[in-house]
Amino acid sequence: MADGQREARGFSAFLARHLPLFSINFLGLVAVRIWIQADLYDRYTSTDSGVITIAANLLRAVLILVMLAVIARRGFSRKAQNALGIVSAAAMTAASALFLLESVYPSQALVATACALAGFGIIWGGGMWMSFYVRLRPAEALLYAFLSLAASSFFGLFLGMVPENVALLAAILMPTLSRIAFRRAQALLDARADGSEAGSASEPVYDREPRSTFVRLLAGVALFNLALGIARGFPSGASIELPLAFQALHQFGAAALSLGVIGWTLVWGRSLKFSSLWNIAVTLIAAGVLALAAMSEPLAPFGAMLIAAANTFSLGLLWYSCYDIARHSSWKPYAILGVAWVAHILPRELGRALIWIAEPHSALAVGLTTVIVLLLAVSMALLLGDAIPRTRPLFADFRARGGGLASSIAARAQAHDATEAGPLGVESAPAPAPDSSGDALTRQLEQLKRRYFLTEREFEVVALLARGRSKTAIGEKLFLSENTVKTYVKNVYAKLDVHTKQELLDRIDEQPLD
Repeated sequence: MADGQREARGFSAFLARHLPLFSINFLGLVAVRIWIQADLYDRYTSTDSGVITIAANLLRAVLILVMLAVIARRGFSRKAQNALGIVSAAAMTAASALFLLESVYPSQALVATACALAGFGIIWGGGMWMSFYVRLRPAEALLYAFLSLAASSFFGLFLGMVPENVALLAAILMPTLSRIAFRRAQALLDARADGSEAGSASEPVYDREPRSTFVRLLAGVALFNLALGIARGFPSGASIELPLAFQALHQFGAAALSLGVIGWTLVWGRSLKFSSLWNIAVTLIAAGVLALAAMSEPLAPFGAMLIAAANTFSLGLLWYSCYDIARHSSWKPYAILGVAWVAHILPRELGRALIWIAEPHSALAVGLTTVIVLLLAVSMALLLGDAIPRTRPLFADFRARGGGLASSIAARAQAHDATEAGPLGVESAPAPAPDSSGDALTRQLEQLKRRYFLTEREFEVVALLARGRSKTAIGEKLFLSENTVKTYVKNVYAKLDVHTKQELLDRIDEQPLD
């Protein structure tokens, strides 16, 4: 791992690494999510706020697309970002005030105006935080993304226990708190002694990735969220109320999953995969739909709770995925976040709107269950694999590396050389201890594997090529056909952006020895 996974593990080591640089201001997304829960999601006392959630989020998706088109044409200067940040905070604050006023004086006009302000304000009111995250190193970004999700879930449970007007009063303060935290967080990073901007220091490996890869990822996210949207209104189209016990299960469950990601990766140093985390979200939705499809009164809130938890957990996953892509590409972070969030919001709210308008009856439950499961199956086929992106797996900073493989390959190659050197039928002498040049090659190969995210088999092929083996000899040694070896070599060349064996050897020589 690039950011401390090879260092000491355990909670004490985790605190020693992260506590000295910790700041409460880095958790500004907590304020954003508290605002979202209070204004747009009925404090998660139900699966959502029905028409308010649908209208605000559909407008939000449309406005994101408009904003991206304007930025692509006119640019997005730092001055414009600051101005939009102030306007967004004001719009979010006004939306909370109007929702509070509407709770006392019911009015369709107030609801419509509040939804419009909320949909507009949250675009940059929340999106501006990505410009902070891309400055963080991977471990810090993962920590603050999922810690923010866990903390906001705990606060969300409190929101569900207080009267609606109290929650809306608290929401009025959140945009300003988020804005203050954002400015202080940026200043703290500016003041760091190393002055580093980790996000801009990474190689833009995703610039070389085929565009079809990102179409596939976006399609998988869109289908997942279409299924999620239908599931949130399943089976009758209306929001399902969550009793307090199930509200607690939802919020504590989302917090536990988020803290589990932090513990698994940053405390215990285990490998983390994008596909594994998506699998958790898909499993939660599938289990929730099956519980609702049973058409049993006791199971309905349980199923709705699982679906709400899937939606909450997917937020942290999608946010960090956007950070990871932004950090390893030359594309603007806010553009990546905007496109991903449209793929997240638009299909989800369209699915939610369709089932709300249709108001399906129990006779359609089996058919709807089938549709949801099919959508999830297709999204799994698109997302639940680490073959894409090809140039670098998502979350690759948290893959367990280990140094044994390179040493093992080198040792096996040396032993093979020693055996071949001896006369037929005569026992060969033990392989000599590796010399300094062999050690240097081993370290360079390890650096190459880490830098270009070679698979284990690709690494074996490269290690043997570096020792002068032909493709035929490599195939015999690894029990592969020569055509298969050629395929591995072709994939390696594509990842390293080389075209000949000599260029490959030169690229190995370029790797630092430390």
